[in-house]
Amino acid sequence: MLSRILFKPQPYTRLATCRNGIRLYTQVTEHSATADAADHASPDPEITNAIPRKPNKYKLGGRNFIDYMRCTAVGGVGGSGCVCFFRDTFVARGPPNGGNGGGGGNVWFEVDENETSLNCVKQQLKARPGTNGQGKSMHGSSGKDLIVKVPKGTIVREAPPNPLLAKSNSGIELPNGTGFLDTLEKDMQQDMREREQDKNSWFVHYPRWEDRNDLTKVLVPQEFKAFKWELENPKPLRFDLTEHGQRALVARGGLGGFGNPHFISSTERQPHYALRGLAGQRRVLELELKTLADVGLVGMPNAGKSTFLGAVSNAHPKIAPYPFTTLNPYIGTVDFRDTFQMTVADIPGLIPGAHRNVGLGHSFLRHVERSRVLVYIVDVSRHEPWNDLLALQQELDLYHKGLSSRPSLVVANKADMGDQARQNFERWQQMTSIPIIPASAKYKKNILKVTHTIRQLLE
Repeated sequence: MLSRILFKPQPYTRLATCRNGIRLYTQVTEHSATADAADHASPDPEITNAIPRKPNKYKLGGRNFIDYMRCTAVGGVGGSGCVCFFRDTFVARGPPNGGNGGGGGNVWFEVDENETSLNCVKQQLKARPGTNGQGKSMHGSSGKDLIVKVPKGTIVREAPPNPLLAKSNSGIELPNGTGFLDTLEKDMQQDMREREQDKNSWFVHYPRWEDRNDLTKVLVPQEFKAFKWELENPKPLRFDLTEHGQRALVARGGLGGFGNPHFISSTERQPHYALRGLAGQRRVLELELKTLADVGLVGMPNAGKSTFLGAVSNAHPKIAPYPFTTLNPYIGTVDFRDTFQMTVADIPGLIPGAHRNVGLGHSFLRHVERSRVLVYIVDVSRHEPWNDLLALQQELDLYHKGLSSRPSLVVANKADMGDQARQNFERWQQMTSIPIIPASAKYKKNILKVTHTIRQLLE
């Protein structure tokens, strides 16, 4: 007993390096007072400082701004019909009572005014499938619809290439009326031949009846044929979502299959097969966000657009003394005392060749297409600032013809930069018919006159 007490191993702490940092290990062989002291002792400051802290990625920045993307929308698969027969006491196999399958869910886009970017949309959108039918004529439940929130100003269109879409756009009329039914019959005859080769692709069979079922004379319900044809021959999609709560159906779910009671005929009283559910629509979509704002700020890099937006509205864009500080559009709201409001969009600076997508020009120009009033922010302290205005107007017209002809206003920013700015402004007034207002966004000088002039243009 004495030897055990003398040679009892004491708890010790060791350092172990691992992939994610340093770990501390305390080994205690038996419960003792020394072990309790080691457990409750404060850690060594040197060891604590040596442990690397993992940075919080959520504190490094917000979500990325996305104004263009491609995604795939897939409707839910319809549930299959059930092959079942009524059973009761002294009734081994009664009439068929299999239920129908539930329809697949649809994919919807819904406008949410709280969203400002397309980063809320996933690249793969898939609705829930319908459930299969069951015995006792119990039908399957429909799949849940998938509702995707998108910001106001989102344009949805089907992405090319699509052979069906190209066929409908080539001037070939899709079948209708009598021709539509004839086309369906031809398609179904072809499908019958294909089903004879692979019966499991279209039908659900009763156990051990796969080779005994004769599917060549099966009459598929007309509504099932029509729904299948509509899924395989979709019309081209194009939606412009501009109102809060507006919805658009982008992918339909598949129709549920029919149970075996639907196939009762004078020659077939107990069908041992049922229809499988149809697959949902699959569409590849292009989403483009065009900001909805009353006023669009247009200017060269480092002209003071973000400073002006921060001076007149509640927005807080990043401001720095170097070009291309603004990389994403910002929207601010200007409130007047009589409850009148107007929204102002600040887009990144434009450079020569922006209409050819130089410097991501298309990504910036699309956000002023819907602005009712254009406000040119020009640095009046530059050499010949009127050339900047001409360059901006030229880029707008080359991108979208007639865009520069909208109601416009020129803000001669940085008018407090000395005599050169004052001389440029006086000379500039004699060269153009567009209203020019000198201002200093940095010191908020003459800002009220600018906002009231913009309001007059809007009204």
